[in-house]
Parts: sequence; C-alpha cells; structure tokens
Amino acid sequence: MTVLLRERKDEVLRQWESRLRRDLQIPQACAISEEDLRDYTPKLLDDLIDSLVQGAQPGTSGGASGPEIGSSEAAKMHVTHRLAQCYSLAEELRELGVLRSVIIDTCAREGVILGGEEAQLVHSALDEVMITAAVELERASSAELRRDVALRELFIAVLGHDLRNPLSAIRFATASLLKREDVTAGVARLVQRIAASNDRAVRMVEDMLDLARIRYHGGLPVEMKLVDLCSICRQVVMELELCRPEHTIRLLTQGDGQGMWDPSRMGQLVSNLIGNAVDYSPPGEAVQVELRGQKEVVVLAVHNHGIPIPPDLLPVIFDPFRRGEQKQEELRRSKGLGLGLFIVKAIVDAHGGSTEVTSTQEEGTTFRVMLPRSS
Repeated sequence: MTVLLRERKDEVLRQWESRLRRDLQIPQACAISEEDLRDYTPKLLDDLIDSLVQGAQPGTSGGASGPEIGSSEAAKMHVTHRLAQCYSLAEELRELGVLRSVIIDTCAREGVILGGEEAQLVHSALDEVMITAAVELERASSAELRRDVALRELFIAVLGHDLRNPLSAIRFATASLLKREDVTAGVARLVQRIAASNDRAVRMVEDMLDLARIRYHGGLPVEMKLVDLCSICRQVVMELELCRPEHTIRLLTQGDGQGMWDPSRMGQLVSNLIGNAVDYSPPGEAVQVELRGQKEVVVLAVHNHGIPIPPDLLPVIFDPFRRGEQKQEELRRSKGLGLGLFIVKAIVDAHGGSTEVTSTQEEGTTFRVMLPRSS
C-alpha cells in the first residue's frame, strides 16, 4: 500500500484537489489558488506514508510508532495555513476526510485491498491530523481571545482616561464661567446648556465603562458601607426636580432604609430608575417613588403612567440597549444609550438583590427592587 501511495502521490493530490473544488461544504477551497490549496499537503502526505510504514513494522500495534503524523511539522503548518485562510474547523476536518476517501479509493482502483490492520493504520494516522487541527484551532482561538481582551482593556482605558479628562476640563471651565460677574444672562444660559450636555456625556461615558466592566469582568465592583437609602432617594429626587421641573416626583418612605451597600452605586441605581420613569412619563403626570424598609430587605418601587412596555419586551427589558416605546420628542429628551436598566440590574445583582417589572395600560409601569440589608 505504501509503495502504491508513493507512486500515485501526484494522482492522489490531483484527485483530492478536484474533489475539494466541487465540495460545496468547503467554500474556501474554491476561493484560493492551486498553490495555496496544496500548500503543505504534499509533505503531509509524505509524513502519512512514513507513518504507515512505521506502523506496519513488526512489534508495533495501535497505530503508527515513532513520531505521530499529527505532531509532525507539516500537519501543524497545514492546519495553521488553513486557519489563516479563514477555514472553519468543520471545513478543515472535511478536507482531511476527503484526503482519506481519495487514498482509500486509489487503493481500491489498483486492486489493493486494505485489510483490517492496514485500514486501521490509515484511519489512525488521519485521525491524528484531525486531532491536531482541533488543538491548533483551539490554540489560535485562545490567542485571538486574549488579543480581543487586551483590545477591550485598552478601549476601557482610553474611554476612562482620554475621554473623561477633556470632559472634566469642560465641566471646570463652565463652572468657572458661571461664577464670573461679567457674564451676561444670555451667555450664562448658553454656558448652562453646555454644562448640561457635558453632564450627559459624562454619564454616557460612565455607562459605557460600566457595560465594559460587567461584560468583561463578570460584574460591577462594589464597596460596602452603612448606607441610608432614604437619604439617597431624597437627594436624587431633589436633583431631578431641579433638572426636570415639568415633572412631579412624589417620594414616600416607610420604615428603616439602612443597609450595607455601596453608596455611589445606590445613588446610581436610584437615579437610573427614577430618571427612566421621568423619561417615559408625560409632563404633568407624577412619578411615584416608594421606599419601604422590611425586616430583612428594603424595597424600592418606582411607578409612572406612560406608554406601557410591550409584553414581548418585558423579559429582556434589563438587557443592554433596550428601550420601551417613546414618542419622538421624549426620545430626544432622554438622550441616553439604553443602558440605565441594564446597569440597575447589575448593581442589584452585585448586592444579592432582585429586580422585577410590571407594565399595563391600566396600571402603568412599576419597577421594583429588593435589596437585602446585608449582601
């Protein structure tokens, strides 16, 4: 058999190439040149024949002895070359399967009957190459994943440093201008608009940073301290009423609102929930905020009467970049990225709590958060 394969090597390669070109399940084989298609295959076939010779030596069993074909340099280079040509693992394995078929068919045409042991040697040798293909693909994928993680880390660093610095400079400059006595009322209004837009940009940057932390680090970092959630709710309500005077926000607190939480994340959670309710409430409709301290948990509920969330959107409302239905002018006012509720859930999860939402035309929309006092 090995003598036949050496003599018919060129014919085997031609048959193999012809079948690959016609195989619709290996589209890359039709897209590359003859030179690229053959690449290391002639050397791979030589290694295969050498492996079969070694395996046929007396005293060997269970496949080829000596260096296995799968660990040969030609096998590794063949797989690496295919990966560079954008082959999938399925395409590479199918290509090797075609080579197996051509070898068996060539032997059959020449009247060489492969006995059980010889057939086992052929299959064992090619199986080794297929294993190498899987291992090399996994190694390449791992390397690509590490590169992706490094690029994402770089993106976070750029976003966190190179963008926040100029935004901080704008905030400082607008604050300084507003303190000057020679600034006219018209200029002061323009500076206030610049400051408000800058604050929105800062929030978007922070939201994108949080998205990156959640996606690539498995969650948000939190630093637990004794926090009074009632005080945080009152502060957030006061700030939002100053920014959005066309909306009324009614706050009801009952019971003890203290617990071991991250104070800055609690402020972010409350601001996102109430701000979301304000965004989706028509002017004149009050937003209801209710905080109730129970024995083991503190429950925060935010309710508004606006366009209800569609039923098919409710199960994914806490996913990133999700929005409920808004009128065009309301969309322009909110100016967010659709990350607010996603970050709310991440904060609650980081504190061992739970979130839920209900929304109907009759009852309105209510977001409810349950936070254990000790996470």
